[in-house]
Amino acid sequence: MLSADLAPPALARPARDVTERLAGEIDANLAPLLPALAAEPFALLDFPNHGNVGDSAIWLGELSWLQRRAGRGPALTCHVEERPDRLPPGPILLHGGGNFGDVWPQFQAFREEVLDRHRGHPVVQMPQSIHYADPSAIDRTARAIERHGAFTLLVRDRPSLELARRHFPCEVRLCPDMAFALGPLPRPAPPSHEGLMLLRTDKEGVGQPVPALPEGWRVEDWLEDDPDMYRTVLARTRRAALLSLDPRRLTRRARSLHMANQLAEWRLRRGVAQLSRARFVITDRLHVHIVATLLGLPHVFLDNSYGKIGRFSEAFGTLWDGASRADTLGEAMERARAHRDAA
Repeated sequence: MLSADLAPPALARPARDVTERLAGEIDANLAPLLPALAAEPFALLDFPNHGNVGDSAIWLGELSWLQRRAGRGPALTCHVEERPDRLPPGPILLHGGGNFGDVWPQFQAFREEVLDRHRGHPVVQMPQSIHYADPSAIDRTARAIERHGAFTLLVRDRPSLELARRHFPCEVRLCPDMAFALGPLPRPAPPSHEGLMLLRTDKEGVGQPVPALPEGWRVEDWLEDDPDMYRTVLARTRRAALLSLDPRRLTRRARSLHMANQLAEWRLRRGVAQLSRARFVITDRLHVHIVATLLGLPHVFLDNSYGKIGRFSEAFGTLWDGASRADTLGEAMERARAHRDAA
């Protein structure tokens, strides 16, 4: 039997309530941007062209919000290895996530280069978690923001908010992760196995030893793209452009944006299917916690290497009657057993 100190919190809050509340907070925080986004074409830069499903969930949430509230999507995108010659006249939006700081330096270098190349042009950083190991890197970012002079920074936890307001000369707001703009998601199929430990295999993982698993459990991550994805999406993008008979859809920019969105949709479908095969999930990935909430899928989360998940959950109250937090994998497995016994 699960001891009282390991029992999940007694919440009478369904997942849909959390999803709808945070979608409303996104609307409230981004509402001031709407006039500029609706008036002129804008860019959404730093397309996440990698297999991590979480970044694709954020990207698609950003697109969903822009289409629904601003009435249009971005006119241009690029990933961190690209440098577009000319940007649209509207604001520059930077993709949200968890790479603001020096944990993933290539993304921060791209961000600061955008600020230096487009000084005075409004730039909005969509919601990010901030983490620096090197204090001198904070100073470098602060100087880039000061030189730019028209930067708005959205963050998704209170320590990030406090750090940014203390060091960065710009407007800073607290805003939920943009994946919540997707709204509730349907599970594509009934579960086929008892449980899934979806654990980080990158530098943000904490490396806790995995306990012996009961029958019907698996250990996975969600970083691997399907082998046929690029070829299939590229063929579909070319065919859609040709069949449209619309010169605007034949441009390189239009095809690049269409392909980016299709890749993100493919990756999110993969992640949703992966999670939906389990009756219960244990994870140390923030977007497994978020996507599982959108699915209404019972789960327990542990924190990553620098506390990103707990900080986000505390800022926005993301626990619900099927979701709780644990400190160790052993504790999380106890929660899973209690859920099974109560079902």
